[in-house]
Amino acid sequence: MLEIIPITEVRKNFLPLIKRVGGSLFKFVIAKQGKPIAVVLSYEEYTGMVETLRMMQQGSVLKKIRQGLQELQHGDSLPVKDVLGDE
Repeated sequence: MLEIIPITEVRKNFLPLIKRVGGSLFKFVIAKQGKPIAVVLSYEEYTGMVETLRMMQQGSVLKKIRQGLQELQHGDSLPVKDVLGDE
């Protein structure tokens, strides 16, 4: 769950909070008068989320993921060596 931090505390501790975000998976919500107004997360995590959303919007990728899950549920799977070859 995201930690909610009041904007007044963010102002006072901005640099330490940003260092925590950049150094780990720490992320937090900035709240103003108790209401969430922004989320702060690492750039790496943000780009991963954007890429995931982009892939999800491509119908063919989503269709292949669903097909693969159905095959897995039915026991239709391939050995890893058949997929990757002899690397």
